[in-house]
Amino acid sequence: MVFTYLLHSDHLLEALKRCGLISNRILTTTPTLLLWGVPIGSTPRGVEIHKYLIEFCASLHEDANSFSEPDVIIDLGEDGLIFIEVKYRSGNDSKSADYSGWSRYVSAPGIDWQTEDIKASGCYELARNWCLVKSLAAGRPATLANLGLAGLFLGKEGERLDRFAASLGSDESSHFVKLTWPDILGKLDNVPDWFDRFCRDRKLI
Repeated sequence: MVFTYLLHSDHLLEALKRCGLISNRILTTTPTLLLWGVPIGSTPRGVEIHKYLIEFCASLHEDANSFSEPDVIIDLGEDGLIFIEVKYRSGNDSKSADYSGWSRYVSAPGIDWQTEDIKASGCYELARNWCLVKSLAAGRPATLANLGLAGLFLGKEGERLDRFAASLGSDESSHFVKLTWPDILGKLDNVPDWFDRFCRDRKLI
Protein backbone atom coordinates (compact mmCIF):
# COMPACT_ATOMS: atom_id res chain seq x y z
CA MET A 1 0.00 0.00 0.00
CA VAL A 2 2.66 2.54 1.04
CA PHE A 3 4.99 2.05 -1.91
CA THR A 4 2.15 1.75 -4.42
CA TYR A 5 0.77 5.08 -3.21
CA LEU A 6 4.21 6.73 -3.36
CA LEU A 7 4.68 5.52 -6.94
CA HIS A 8 1.25 6.50 -8.26
CA SER A 9 1.35 9.89 -6.53
CA ASP A 10 4.81 10.64 -7.98
CA HIS A 11 6.27 10.87 -4.44
CA LEU A 12 8.51 7.80 -4.61
CA LEU A 13 11.69 9.56 -5.72
CA GLU A 14 11.05 12.34 -3.20
CA ALA A 15 10.76 9.74 -0.41
CA LEU A 16 13.95 7.98 -1.52
CA LYS A 17 15.84 11.28 -1.55
CA ARG A 18 14.49 12.29 1.85
CA CYS A 19 15.76 9.13 3.53
CA GLY A 20 19.11 9.22 1.74
CA LEU A 21 18.66 6.16 -0.48
CA ILE A 22 19.33 8.26 -3.57
CA SER A 23 20.96 11.63 -4.19
CA ASN A 24 19.43 14.75 -5.69
CA ARG A 25 21.63 14.28 -8.73
CA ILE A 26 20.04 11.14 -10.14
CA LEU A 27 18.91 11.22 -13.76
CA THR A 28 15.98 8.82 -13.40
CA THR A 29 12.50 10.36 -13.41
CA THR A 30 10.46 7.16 -13.84
CA PRO A 31 11.41 4.49 -11.28
CA THR A 32 10.22 0.94 -11.80
CA LEU A 33 8.56 -0.70 -8.79
CA LEU A 34 8.09 -4.40 -8.04
CA LEU A 35 6.40 -5.73 -4.91
CA TRP A 36 7.13 -9.34 -3.93
CA GLY A 37 8.75 -9.78 -7.33
CA VAL A 38 5.69 -8.61 -9.29
CA PRO A 39 5.86 -5.43 -11.41
CA ILE A 40 3.45 -2.66 -10.46
CA GLY A 41 2.09 -1.69 -13.86
CA SER A 42 2.98 -3.60 -17.00
CA THR A 43 6.12 -1.62 -17.78
CA PRO A 44 8.65 -3.34 -20.07
CA ARG A 45 11.40 -2.72 -17.52
CA GLY A 46 9.35 -4.28 -14.72
CA VAL A 47 8.70 -7.37 -16.81
CA GLU A 48 12.41 -7.56 -17.67
CA ILE A 49 13.49 -7.37 -14.01
CA HIS A 50 10.93 -10.03 -13.08
CA LYS A 51 12.42 -12.28 -15.78
CA TYR A 52 16.00 -11.67 -14.56
CA LEU A 53 14.96 -12.41 -10.99
CA ILE A 54 13.41 -15.75 -11.94
CA GLU A 55 16.42 -16.73 -14.04
CA PHE A 56 18.87 -15.89 -11.28
CA CYS A 57 16.87 -17.72 -8.62
CA ALA A 58 16.81 -20.75 -10.90
CA SER A 59 20.59 -20.52 -11.34
CA LEU A 60 20.93 -20.70 -7.54
CA HIS A 61 18.83 -23.89 -7.56
CA GLU A 62 16.02 -22.38 -5.53
CA ASP A 63 12.80 -24.37 -5.41
CA ALA A 64 10.83 -23.39 -8.53
CA ASN A 65 7.65 -23.28 -6.41
CA SER A 66 9.12 -20.78 -3.95
CA PHE A 67 11.57 -18.49 -5.73
CA SER A 68 12.75 -15.48 -3.74
CA GLU A 69 10.28 -12.58 -3.84
CA PRO A 70 11.98 -9.46 -2.40
CA ASP A 71 9.45 -7.25 -0.63
CA VAL A 72 10.28 -4.10 -2.60
CA ILE A 73 12.44 -3.67 -5.71
CA ILE A 74 13.01 -0.20 -7.12
CA ASP A 75 14.92 0.01 -10.38
CA LEU A 76 16.43 3.38 -11.24
CA GLY A 77 18.05 2.53 -14.54
CA GLU A 78 21.70 3.53 -14.65
CA ASP A 79 21.28 5.20 -11.26
CA GLY A 80 21.04 1.79 -9.62
CA LEU A 81 18.88 -0.83 -7.98
CA ILE A 82 17.30 -0.82 -4.51
CA PHE A 83 15.91 -3.79 -2.57
CA ILE A 84 13.96 -3.14 0.64
CA GLU A 85 13.31 -5.85 3.22
CA VAL A 86 10.16 -4.57 4.96
CA LYS A 87 9.28 -5.32 8.57
CA TYR A 88 6.27 -4.09 10.46
CA ARG A 89 5.62 -5.97 13.68
CA SER A 90 7.93 -8.87 12.98
CA GLY A 91 11.71 -8.89 13.32
CA ASN A 92 14.39 -10.10 10.98
CA ASP A 93 14.58 -13.85 10.63
CA SER A 94 17.29 -15.92 12.30
CA LYS A 95 18.76 -19.08 10.80
CA SER A 96 21.48 -21.15 12.42
CA ALA A 97 24.91 -21.29 10.80
CA ASP A 98 24.30 -24.91 9.76
CA TYR A 99 21.03 -24.13 7.95
CA SER A 100 21.25 -25.79 4.53
CA GLY A 101 19.92 -22.78 2.60
CA TRP A 102 23.03 -20.68 3.21
CA SER A 103 25.03 -22.64 0.64
CA ARG A 104 22.97 -21.25 -2.26
CA TYR A 105 23.98 -17.67 -1.54
CA VAL A 106 27.30 -17.51 0.32
CA SER A 107 29.15 -19.05 -2.61
CA ALA A 108 27.42 -17.01 -5.35
CA PRO A 109 29.88 -15.51 -7.86
CA GLY A 110 30.87 -11.88 -7.46
CA ILE A 111 29.80 -11.59 -3.81
CA ASP A 112 32.66 -10.54 -1.56
CA TRP A 113 31.59 -11.01 2.06
CA GLN A 114 32.81 -12.64 5.25
CA THR A 115 30.95 -15.90 4.99
CA GLU A 116 31.29 -17.19 8.54
CA ASP A 117 30.27 -13.86 10.08
CA ILE A 118 27.31 -13.59 7.73
CA LYS A 119 26.10 -17.04 8.78
CA ALA A 120 26.76 -16.31 12.46
CA SER A 121 24.51 -13.24 12.25
CA GLY A 122 21.56 -15.44 11.34
CA CYS A 123 20.25 -12.76 8.94
CA TYR A 124 19.31 -15.20 6.20
CA GLU A 125 16.65 -13.16 4.40
CA LEU A 126 18.89 -10.13 4.28
CA ALA A 127 21.85 -12.18 3.05
CA ARG A 128 19.71 -13.68 0.31
CA ASN A 129 18.52 -10.22 -0.74
CA TRP A 130 22.08 -8.85 -0.73
CA CYS A 131 23.12 -11.65 -3.06
CA LEU A 132 20.16 -10.93 -5.35
CA VAL A 133 20.50 -7.14 -5.48
CA LYS A 134 24.25 -7.28 -6.12
CA SER A 135 23.80 -9.78 -8.92
CA LEU A 136 20.80 -8.10 -10.59
CA ALA A 137 22.43 -4.68 -10.38
CA ALA A 138 25.16 -6.02 -12.69
CA GLY A 139 27.72 -3.39 -11.75
CA ARG A 140 25.28 -0.53 -11.19
CA PRO A 141 24.91 1.00 -7.71
CA ALA A 142 23.16 -1.51 -5.43
CA THR A 143 21.44 -0.79 -2.13
CA LEU A 144 19.77 -3.13 0.35
CA ALA A 145 17.61 -1.40 2.96
CA ASN A 146 16.07 -2.93 6.07
CA LEU A 147 12.89 -0.99 6.87
CA GLY A 148 11.00 -1.30 10.13
CA LEU A 149 9.93 0.26 13.40
CA ALA A 150 12.70 1.78 15.51
CA GLY A 151 12.82 -1.23 17.86
CA LEU A 152 14.04 -3.42 15.02
CA PHE A 153 17.48 -1.85 15.34
CA LEU A 154 17.87 -1.85 19.14
CA GLY A 155 19.32 -4.23 21.72
CA LYS A 156 20.55 -7.68 20.78
CA GLU A 157 18.66 -7.64 17.50
CA GLY A 158 20.38 -4.41 16.58
CA GLU A 159 23.77 -5.90 17.45
CA ARG A 160 23.03 -8.92 15.29
CA LEU A 161 22.11 -6.67 12.39
CA ASP A 162 25.26 -4.60 12.86
CA ARG A 163 27.33 -7.78 12.68
CA PHE A 164 25.61 -8.67 9.43
CA ALA A 165 26.23 -5.21 7.96
CA ALA A 166 29.91 -5.23 8.94
CA SER A 167 30.40 -8.54 7.13
CA LEU A 168 29.04 -7.54 3.73
CA GLY A 169 32.10 -6.07 2.10
CA SER A 170 30.26 -2.90 1.05
CA ASP A 171 32.03 -0.56 -1.34
CA GLU A 172 31.44 2.76 -3.09
CA SER A 173 28.68 1.32 -5.25
CA SER A 174 26.94 -1.06 -2.83
CA HIS A 175 25.41 -0.23 0.53
CA PHE A 176 23.30 -1.62 3.34
CA VAL A 177 20.99 0.91 5.03
CA LYS A 178 18.76 0.79 8.13
CA LEU A 179 15.53 2.78 7.78
CA THR A 180 12.54 3.50 9.98
CA TRP A 181 9.10 4.23 8.57
CA PRO A 182 9.33 7.96 9.45
CA ASP A 183 12.56 8.09 7.42
CA ILE A 184 10.56 7.08 4.35
CA LEU A 185 7.32 8.90 5.07
CA GLY A 186 8.55 12.15 6.59
CA LYS A 187 5.86 14.50 7.84
CA LEU A 188 3.31 13.38 5.24
CA ASP A 189 2.59 16.86 3.95
CA ASN A 190 -0.03 17.20 1.22
CA VAL A 191 -1.24 13.60 1.28
CA PRO A 192 -4.87 12.39 1.19
CA ASP A 193 -6.58 11.98 4.55
CA TRP A 194 -7.06 8.26 3.96
CA PHE A 195 -3.32 7.70 3.52
CA ASP A 196 -2.50 9.81 6.57
CA ARG A 197 -4.95 7.73 8.64
CA PHE A 198 -3.57 4.48 7.20
CA CYS A 199 -0.06 5.36 8.35
CA ARG A 200 -1.06 6.78 11.73
CA ASP A 201 -3.32 3.83 12.58
CA ARG A 202 -0.33 1.53 12.03
CA LYS A 203 2.06 3.83 13.90
CA LEU A 204 4.28 4.21 10.84
CA ILE A 205 4.75 7.87 11.71
